[in-house]
Amino acid sequence: MLDIIDLLCPSLFYMSPIMEVGSLYKIARFKWMLPHSTRKFWSNCGPVVYLGESILVRDDGQRVVNHLLFADGELRLVDKTFLDFLEPIEGEH
Repeated sequence: MLDIIDLLCPSLFYMSPIMEVGSLYKIARFKWMLPHSTRKFWSNCGPVVYLGESILVRDDGQRVVNHLLFADGELRLVDKTFLDFLEPIEGEH
């Protein structure tokens, strides 16, 4: 039973990686779970540079923490769950 849940909800069992600003990553884990609307982009984007947190403070004072990536010549804003797809490129951090 745990194996099925682990496959469906990997974020429940894996800690998001500790990201280092300026380090190179690749989309390597759970590719089948990539968002359908951007799957083609992320599957073919090549190396990704992690640029750090991007924090939005809403009018009600609530902080929303997102993460900024540079991929295929574009800046992309993702939430923390997307970090589960990233894996460090060996020897690059």
